[in-house]
Amino acid sequence: MRYPDGGGLTARERARRERVRLEAAEMFEQGMRPPQVAQQLRVSRKSAYAWQARWRGGAVARWRGGAVA
Repeated sequence: MRYPDGGGLTARERARRERVRLEAAEMFEQGMRPPQVAQQLRVSRKSAYAWQARWRGGAVARWRGGAVA
């Protein structure tokens, strides 16, 4: 289910979440594995694996463009 208000997050929290995703993408580009990314960014492994899958699918371009996949 998608929430029209960004999952209850404020604009500031959504911006922070986007920065973390982009940081994760940079780590994947450097060859880091999801468990390492999760530990470094203090997020769940589940999130890191999901972000890696999206990164492999080309979502980073959309993240950088401001849209979230």
